[in-house]
Amino acid sequence: MMNKLKLFLLICLVSPMTNAAIELLDKVAVVVEDGIILESEVNKRIEQIVESLKQSETPLPPQEVLFEQIIERMIIEEIQLQKAQRAGVRISDQELNESMAQIAQGNGLSLQDFRSFLEEQGESYEFVREQVRKEMILSRIQRGLVQSKVYISEQELDNFIKSQEGQVNLSAEFLIQQILIPINRDQDEETASSIIDSLKEKISAKMDFGDLAKEYSSGEEANNEGSLGWRKINEIPTLFANEISSLRKGEIAGPFKSGAGLHLIKLKDKKGRDIKIEKQTLARHILIQTSEIRSEKQAKDLIEDLYNRSQNEDKFSDLARLYSDDPGSKMEGGELSWTGPGRFDPKFEEVMDSLEINQVSKPFKSNFGWHIVEVLDRREEDISLNIQKNRAYQILFDRKYEEQLEKTLSEMRAESYVNIKIKS
Repeated sequence: MMNKLKLFLLICLVSPMTNAAIELLDKVAVVVEDGIILESEVNKRIEQIVESLKQSETPLPPQEVLFEQIIERMIIEEIQLQKAQRAGVRISDQELNESMAQIAQGNGLSLQDFRSFLEEQGESYEFVREQVRKEMILSRIQRGLVQSKVYISEQELDNFIKSQEGQVNLSAEFLIQQILIPINRDQDEETASSIIDSLKEKISAKMDFGDLAKEYSSGEEANNEGSLGWRKINEIPTLFANEISSLRKGEIAGPFKSGAGLHLIKLKDKKGRDIKIEKQTLARHILIQTSEIRSEKQAKDLIEDLYNRSQNEDKFSDLARLYSDDPGSKMEGGELSWTGPGRFDPKFEEVMDSLEINQVSKPFKSNFGWHIVEVLDRREEDISLNIQKNRAYQILFDRKYEEQLEKTLSEMRAESYVNIKIKS
């Protein structure tokens, strides 16, 4: 009997059906341009939203209000998805897999454990995966529609940095992890202290703090590697706020005793208004690449010849203008701008960092081709203001982006054909 039922359902899915038959299975809730939203999709979304509000203990709005809000959200999503399809927006399986892995990691789970967790909750992993794909498509089409419309002037940046709001938003932030060992009826302070000592030894032996938090901590954030998230100093528990500000990135402090137990903390990262000094190098180089008319041997022979000439009478800058294959620096005599760590090819940076000022390297090969490089100068530059400006820019950009997105979506909604057939 079961096999016959499965066969019947399969035939229903693949066979031509009359409109009346379709009506029995599902109803069209909304027509949006040349697409539709089904009643079953609306009902499922309502169930998801209601369940989410209940879990977060958020009061439910009146049924009619909730219905209208969900219908409008689904209409705007459908408009965007149709626009994305016409624009050829696609999310590759690799991009989707990476996002799923990040979501799992953010919940302190492996991808396989995340799949198992969803199944235990009665959710299909494949359904959730496709929902994530849809969210990624929406995010991408929104960036394409809005990003170019957001402009922030230098004056806006300066005004924000000087404002009271800017001072608060740009203050230092700390990314903190903690392990909480409880003190209660089952475990006295002496036992808890012994566990803390053991954990310190494990950390000294290079065991990962996050893994230890998952295994030993009784804090609510234990499954997320004990992470308390990014916090400003006034958002950090007073118990260890003073200690945090003096820690360096990666340092451990504690234990600190509270009513809940003993706390061991780690400063995982820090950002904000601290002085940031960067070692920078001013260099110039000549790049020789292979091509259809230049073999590997010919490229190597040419760079060796240029090195020898640079050691004699010929000027390095003249040789760069004549021979270098780097279009960005060729006309500047091979000169690159002042640059800090991590901005060049690893091999190039390794060779450059090994040179004295005014020293020319011997020929070497990077991922881009054959080089010789000369270090012209070095300096230590305070880049704190640049970092602060970048953070201020991001805050203002995010704010304007949301405002522009709301405006753009509202305009798209007004310009689209929509026929709502379902009633609340």
